[in-house]
Amino acid sequence: TGWTGRLLLIGALGGLQGAIGWWMVSSGLSGAVVDVASYRLATHLGLAFIILGFIGWYVLLLGRPEKDLLAARRIREGKLFGLSTGLLHFTFLQIVLGALVAGIDAGRGFPTWPLMNGQFFPADAFYVPGRPVWAAFFENPGLVQFMHRMTGYLLLAFGVVVWARGRKSAHLATRRAFNAVLAMLVVQVALGIFTALTAAQLHMAITHQVGAVLLWVLILRARHLAQYPVAGSVRKGTQ
Repeated sequence: TGWTGRLLLIGALGGLQGAIGWWMVSSGLSGAVVDVASYRLATHLGLAFIILGFIGWYVLLLGRPEKDLLAARRIREGKLFGLSTGLLHFTFLQIVLGALVAGIDAGRGFPTWPLMNGQFFPADAFYVPGRPVWAAFFENPGLVQFMHRMTGYLLLAFGVVVWARGRKSAHLATRRAFNAVLAMLVVQVALGIFTALTAAQLHMAITHQVGAVLLWVLILRARHLAQYPVAGSVRKGTQ
């Protein structure tokens, strides 16, 4: 029920994405990319993941009969659903930070790990020529990459917390879904490290971006199973 509104939402977001895409591309039409190009890229990518999130959620809903969803809702795991929602939002923040990194080529300046060219905190992190201090959080390559790295570590830690709660689920499908989330999260962190070590070579950067899409979809799936668990059977070994 209510699919008309849902489909209209996807259409409206698609139209908005087209407008934002033009807004982003227009920043480079003058021959030199303007200062706000990275913001526009981050906005465009962020909205793309929001659209993907809605479409993914709708696909998961359509994958099961409505009567089964109504029955599953009665045994929903509210705390796990809330934690997975938090993980989804946290991942979205990290994705937007990654877009800022890509927008100013911040991944090329510090091809070392775990330190950034021998320092934990990059030198001149709050300096951007001719710009106020606050702009450094979006335009200084060292500070932007530092935020992306630190957020990645925190995201992994929070992911472990969510996984620990997910592995206590009474439903096998839910436990497996959260196992997949943690596995992909570890892989994505590793891909981020290798991307930094290769100074964001194209093949590594693209692989890292694909990893973000996979992680996003896996979190959506785990969140859906927390909201609509698939009841297992002891006799069939699915519980």
